[in-house]
Amino acid sequence: MTSNIRRAAGTRTLADNLLSMFGLRRLSTEQDLADLQAGTTLQVFCSSPTLGTVKMLSIGKGRTVPQAALGHLYLAADTVTWRNQRTGENVALRGPFRLSESEQKTPHPKMARFDLTAGDGQHVIVIPKADVALVTRVLTPADR
Repeated sequence: MTSNIRRAAGTRTLADNLLSMFGLRRLSTEQDLADLQAGTTLQVFCSSPTLGTVKMLSIGKGRTVPQAALGHLYLAADTVTWRNQRTGENVALRGPFRLSESEQKTPHPKMARFDLTAGDGQHVIVIPKADVALVTRVLTPADR
């Protein structure tokens, strides 16, 4: 990953929200796409139960489900990497990619769930709805 990294328009911190309220920081998907083509690596919040080391969570009566790990997708012109926020584990995703909306919905209204097929397997990702256009553009082949 390069040192020229910034958060995408939909991946916001409390400070970003406050600056936006005062009109000091307004980012857009169009600006994200332009910056991506100019060589900037964009950081997108991404929760996933299948990327990296999968931790199983007990739900009682001997049943377990994969626990979603919080992290970020780092989108660059030539690479896509997911980093676990808690452990720092990096997972380089290999193409070709196929992204499709998941049948399961997220409980948070500003988030979207997708099924991602990468060269190394099937994954589930949850990203901010404001970053869907950016992630779709990066993870969708140009020949479509």
